[in-house]
Amino acid sequence: MARALGPERRLLAIYTGGTIGMRKEDGVLVPGRDLAAVLKTMPMFHDAEHAQACGLPEDTLLLPPASPSQRVIYTVLECQRLFDSSDMTITEWVQIAQTIEQHYEQYHGFVVIHGTDTMAFAASVLSFVLENLEKPVILTGAQVPIHALQSDGRENLLGALLMASQFVIPEVCLFFQNQLFRGNRTTKVDARRFAAFCSPNLLPLATVGADVTISWELVRRASRQGRLVVHSGMERDVGLLRLYPGIPATLVRAFLQPPLKGVVMETFGSGNGPSAPDLLQELRAASARGLLIVNCTHCLQGTVTSDYAAGAAMAGTGLVSGFDMTSEAALAKLSYVLGQPGLNLDQRKELMTTDLRGEMTLPAIDRCPRSPRGSVLGRGLAWLLELGNNQEVDAVRDALVPSLACAVAHSGDLEALQVLMELGSDLCLKDFRGQSPLHVAARAGQARVVATLLQRGAQVDAHDQDGYSPLLLAVRGRHERVIQLLRAANARLSSQELEDAGTELCRLAARGDSAGLRAWVQAGADLGQPGYDGRSALQVARAAGNWELLAFLQGPESTVQAQSPDTEVLPGV
Repeated sequence: MARALGPERRLLAIYTGGTIGMRKEDGVLVPGRDLAAVLKTMPMFHDAEHAQACGLPEDTLLLPPASPSQRVIYTVLECQRLFDSSDMTITEWVQIAQTIEQHYEQYHGFVVIHGTDTMAFAASVLSFVLENLEKPVILTGAQVPIHALQSDGRENLLGALLMASQFVIPEVCLFFQNQLFRGNRTTKVDARRFAAFCSPNLLPLATVGADVTISWELVRRASRQGRLVVHSGMERDVGLLRLYPGIPATLVRAFLQPPLKGVVMETFGSGNGPSAPDLLQELRAASARGLLIVNCTHCLQGTVTSDYAAGAAMAGTGLVSGFDMTSEAALAKLSYVLGQPGLNLDQRKELMTTDLRGEMTLPAIDRCPRSPRGSVLGRGLAWLLELGNNQEVDAVRDALVPSLACAVAHSGDLEALQVLMELGSDLCLKDFRGQSPLHVAARAGQARVVATLLQRGAQVDAHDQDGYSPLLLAVRGRHERVIQLLRAANARLSSQELEDAGTELCRLAARGDSAGLRAWVQAGADLGQPGYDGRSALQVARAAGNWELLAFLQGPESTVQAQSPDTEVLPGV
């Protein structure tokens, strides 16, 4: 990731309402319409002369030159109903995500103009709703309307437009007061000052001054896992409960009743709460009936731990640690996790304690579980995970991954393979020998790795630079279970491999190698295939007087169970 290239960058600005476009009516601020018309009157937001010369449509605005070789063109899409952000809900945020999905291919980036009161909630929800994001989505707004003389709106909106157009940062972000934050790490901390937001447990992704400074090591990489996915099935029956000293157990019991399905509970300090037996019993009872409760500290900075007896008592009731998530992020994540179909409670708890969108910092012991044996491979992959994100680092990573993937496949290290999958690695890429991880795993007889790769869509009939397929390599290694898996995935020996099989079968027959012959039969070879001298394996065995092998060759069906192409590939092989 680096500075965005190209002479023209197109953005969609989605205007939902908020203070930035408000006007006073009867002494109070209300959402104002036609923000685009206001922006057109401001030279910093619209180069009218150049736009007219280019024949741009009326609804399209053009920023003054961002650089000598690049122009930023943007369209303001105004929502039919404009909101004070206090009235925004998950429903509206999902609709924003669906709007981004509808226009995703038309624009290089998106700016969401939103009210500040619930902007941290909005950014957190959008970060989970939008999966496989490869383009910037930046929320911004203002503490003072944009047309007011002393407004922060102009600086915030212009900064958001420039960040979304000039840099490839594939995250949901929030831009305010010259700082770009990861959206799901933010919270609003001031109702009046222009520095309204902070990111308590993660430094800003970028800071804008005379120069733009981007902390690329913090920016998440594009997942490369496929096209954009919008998760519209977010669970609405989630809640937020803040503990206070002396809170009655009866009040907690009343709050934790159905239809509530999940709760973010704000506790003291590092995750501590009252140790009153009746309160702890209410939490245990709620957890036992399937309510998912996430423990988050109400402190701005720090993380949930079990260092204190009070914290350990809370953990013993079945609560899930929220680590250092903001309450906004935890509530959004809870809604997302509970909205995923087909998961049991344990699986949902595991998702809640997994870093999905950069929303939490896991303890060091949980961040690096990939290499329990401290292997070279494990350390190398951990290093890959910790690398920053820029064009040069991406190039290094992309060059190393194919060889590392092949090394992982050869060792049979499923944990390391999972790390590569999380990196978004293409497991069909080949190393310098033209071998894919499937080639290597098949040659080494690593059946569990082969099964995993096949489930991930590995190409079963790919050939390396020597012309060998994974199936042929498995045959040569006499790896019967691997042959079964490949055949079940419709792998077939090529015509050239079958043509060469006759001579190999005769060689094996001459040596009395029934295991080698059995592997060829499993792979679909014909024992009657003649070798280079016109003789078949059967004739070679008869000439050698090998009666045991002859019996096998004459009746292979009694000795060899050829694998049916319809055999299921089992993930747990």
